[in-house]
Amino acid sequence: MKGLKVVLATVLVLMPGCLENLKEEIISCENVTGECRYEILRSTDYSRLHIEINYVTEYAPDSEAVDLLKQRIQETTDKTSVSVSQNGFGSTDSSYSLEEILAIEKEQRERYKSGNTFIIHILYLNGEYEDNDQTLGLAYTGSSFVLFKEQIEDAAFFLISAEDIEKSVIVHEYGHLVALVNNGYESPHDHEDPDHPNHSNNEDSVMYWAIESQDIANQIDGEPPNNFDSNDLDDLKLMKEGKL
Repeated sequence: MKGLKVVLATVLVLMPGCLENLKEEIISCENVTGECRYEILRSTDYSRLHIEINYVTEYAPDSEAVDLLKQRIQETTDKTSVSVSQNGFGSTDSSYSLEEILAIEKEQRERYKSGNTFIIHILYLNGEYEDNDQTLGLAYTGSSFVLFKEQIEDAAFFLISAEDIEKSVIVHEYGHLVALVNNGYESPHDHEDPDHPNHSNNEDSVMYWAIESQDIANQIDGEPPNNFDSNDLDDLKLMKEGKL
């Protein structure tokens, strides 16, 4: 043990920069979904927000869904501007594990938060999520989420279009990035579904659990919601004010 202490002391002397980078990586909010909520909602550290989208060719995001996401971000944060960039890439996979999703992000993602700009990264994939083939979307880090475009298209019903579902799912996953519902905080409102943690019990909220499931057509009557309800919005307001 004594020899180990000497080695560690030497490393501390010789590699302070590397250790500082490692420390920042370990404590980064981006390691856990919902942990970046303050950086996203407030303008204190990052006054601007950029959305980087990488999509499998032929499964590009719907432009109206992206515009709606920008609108919801502008409505719920203090950011002075919200911008978007998009790039396509090829994939022959039809099923993706979380490890594969992380690897694709690492390969395709170009930007990370820096200066005065926070980056949200979105993947649009074909196929399905390996761990749950009913999944339409999944937030998996503090700044990243994935939408399974092909699954969204398959979930469409004659009363519910794929475009309307995509709008709901993209806003829903953004909601998870900002910690809705009760992810790392305790809401003053009783609006969490006990059977579906971190989701709303209100089917008129975009945070309703069925939004990100292929069972959406059987759980929601009519067009799915694509906006936060009053309880969601109050939670976000209190978070911005530092009260949650």
